[in-house]
Amino acid sequence: MALLATEVMDRARAVLNDVAKDLYTDTVLLPYLQIANDDLSDELVDNGATVPKEISVDLILPIGQKSPVLPNDFIVPIEVFEKNSGETDDYYRFMKQKDFLPNGLPATELAAWSWRENTINTNGSTQNKSLRVRYYRLIAQVVGVNSNVELTHALNYLAYHTAALAAEHIGQNRVKAIDLEAQAMVKLAKLLKKEVKQNQARVFRRRPFKLNRYTTYTR
Repeated sequence: MALLATEVMDRARAVLNDVAKDLYTDTVLLPYLQIANDDLSDELVDNGATVPKEISVDLILPIGQKSPVLPNDFIVPIEVFEKNSGETDDYYRFMKQKDFLPNGLPATELAAWSWRENTINTNGSTQNKSLRVRYYRLIAQVVGVNSNVELTHALNYLAYHTAALAAEHIGQNRVKAIDLEAQAMVKLAKLLKKEVKQNQARVFRRRPFKLNRYTTYTR
């Protein structure tokens, strides 16, 4: 069953003692839930979780272009393969990653790529290319109160972290904010145990309390 953003905010209001929505309305809480969701995405990537890992997409690289347009959820690439446009998937060829591309003019084969300035760079090709890119991705963004939250079992972490941010920036109650964030970290540790694979012995790395991020909100 899908988890909606408004359900997360309802739980955040419960721990903020505002179930009547007198202060912490959906409009007020939404920016803080978006921050909490972004923080969750960072934690998943940093701790090797399965959700944002090894997603594959096919991108077009026309003649005359050296970099493909990347998806909005793109973080960093893992591997890149190339083929000529129109060829079957059997023709995908592995491309080597380089720190710096060798000097050269566009040719029939790309052969190599580099990750610089947040884009995949090549020397370009004299043929239209299709690139198959495996990459780390962001989890789905929360854009409104009816947005689906990608990780349904992240309800408690998102609620407590959202509530902590709201208590600090709206309620001006840092003591309560710190207490709520401590609860959020407990929920996050449990969530990561479910999500992390092949590194069960890794020590969970707690991040500092994130309440000093500049945020605009509506009251």
